[in-house]
Amino acid sequence: MPATDAAGSPVVELVNVSRRFITPDGKSMTAIRDFNMSVARGEFVAVVGPTGCGKSTTLNLVTGLARPSSGEVRLFGQALLKRAPA
Repeated sequence: MPATDAAGSPVVELVNVSRRFITPDGKSMTAIRDFNMSVARGEFVAVVGPTGCGKSTTLNLVTGLARPSSGEVRLFGQALLKRAPA
């Protein structure tokens, strides 16, 4: 059963999210691929794993500091849009 808020939508949701980077030598590197996650209101979540597995990338996507290369990040059922630099 998916994690949902009172309105029936997850509070945080990543749907088929992938994030790719271009390395300094010009190669494409995939940090996360086809990742799905949902978090319900009041749910406690920990992101753990070895170095280089995509923990910081995932948190940057959820906070809007980065955009996914594919897929969608939603907060309270709404697609998250990256804010323009000030």
